[in-house]
Order: sequence, then C-alpha cells, then structure tokens
Amino acid sequence: MTIPTYKKIDPTSREKKVWDDIECLEYEFTHGKTTFNCPKVVPAGAEDDFCLPEDCPERIPQKKFPSANTSLPPKEFEEVRECIETANELLLALALGMDDEVDDGAEEELEEGRKRALQLSLRSLREQLVTVHFSCKGKKEKISGCFMDAGLDFIILENAETKNITVLPTARVLSIQFDDEEEAVARENEQELLTINPCLRRNLTFHFGEVVTKSPFLLNLFFGLNLKMFLDSYLGYYCYVKTDVDEYELDGTLEMVKDNFMSIGKYGEKFGIDYDVVCVIELEE
Repeated sequence: MTIPTYKKIDPTSREKKVWDDIECLEYEFTHGKTTFNCPKVVPAGAEDDFCLPEDCPERIPQKKFPSANTSLPPKEFEEVRECIETANELLLALALGMDDEVDDGAEEELEEGRKRALQLSLRSLREQLVTVHFSCKGKKEKISGCFMDAGLDFIILENAETKNITVLPTARVLSIQFDDEEEAVARENEQELLTINPCLRRNLTFHFGEVVTKSPFLLNLFFGLNLKMFLDSYLGYYCYVKTDVDEYELDGTLEMVKDNFMSIGKYGEKFGIDYDVVCVIELEE
C-alpha cells in the first residue's frame, strides 16, 4: 500500500485539507460534510447522519431522546471537563518525567509516550504562520512557513519562500514563534472528526482498523506517524537534505527509507543519510 502525500496549501488558507487521502477517503472527507451533534430531541423523519444502508428494514418514525451524560448545568459541566483534562495532562507529564530506574521495554514505552504528548501539543499550531528556530552544525538557524502538522518525531511546514514541504526532526527544534495563541488553545481542544461525511463516520465505527490504515491523516491522528512512515509517502520525489556532516546541501530523488536512514540518488550515484544527522528535508514533486 502506498501511503498518500500531503497537498500543498496556501499558508494564508484556513479551509483547505492538509492531507491528500486516497480517492475514496478524500471523497468522504470533503463531500457532504455535516457537523455531528446530539440535540435534545431528534424529530421523526430527521435526515440520516449515520449512512444507514438502503436495504435496512423499514423504520417506524419516532422521536429519539439521548441519555444525559451529566446532571450539571452545561457551563459548570464544561468547567469540570476542562479541569479534568488539565489534571490528566499534568499527571501524564509527571509520569513521563519520572527518573526511576526502569527496564529497556518500559523505558522505550515511556519515550513513545513523551513523543506522543509532544506531538499532540504541537498539533495545536496547525495552519498557523510560524517561525521555527533549529540547530544545525552547531549554529542556530530559522525557517518560516505554514505549520501543517506534527508527527511523533518531526514537524511539517510549507516553506514560505519555496512553497515546498519542509520537514524538521523534532529533536532539532529549539523554539517556535507564532502570533495567535488563542487559536492554538482552541485547536488544542477541538475534536477533529466532528465534521465528516456520515458514511466515513459509519465506516470508522464498524471498520476502524481497515479505514484508519488507509489514511495517513487518521493514522497520525489516532496513533502518530514517525519520520520513516511519513517519508514512505514521498518515495520517488525530489528532495533537498541539509545535514550536520555534509558541507553542502545534498539533493536527489528519494529512493529508499529505512528505520534509521534514507537513501537519495542523483546521476547514478546513491547517498545514504542517517536520520540522526538530518537538519532539514525539503520535498518537491
């Protein structure tokens, strides 16, 4: 299976999709999107919001009343929910920051938890114009662009100058500057799958594994992608790679990606590059 790639987007755009899903999923994400909600009363004969098959037995129209999930007033319930989320984030940070001696398996699990927690925090910057300061060859450098997304160990920008996709390993990032803090907070609390096609909502409910594994957007949303998995999407693309060890920027066609290194080719020559020495990867068609 070939994992699809990102669409390039205008950094000033707020409405375009970040991911270019495979054809059927792209149609389901973009066609007939409606906001999922739980009204107090659903009138008889209301429009189907779950993509029910046409051959289902005939249903007798009747009102539906969702069960309440709290006895608190809406405003008070929202305050309690936010407090619980804040407490959970604090507990997670404390758990991941413990320095107690653990075996290799537990340490690896903790490291994955740290990466996932950082990824979820960085994803609140999506679609914002940012300036990223990063380290390379012992120097501090910067790059500006539209923050497209974050994976487990990398972030993705659309370069403000070249309009190409720029990938930076998270370990290289020193700081990220952005203007709209309120929007970042709002995005941190948003539920991304509220506005999807009813048929996609139904497929996620009954065929979760099959649907999620076909979409890099959903994989990253539910589990997080690492750099190797992301670069798999760009095999055959032309790329520019800046490293700690090479005097000049390397460029060529991305020919192979492994867990620890990538390989690019140009004029019949191949160059293997370890992820540990990568500062920036810029990808173009």
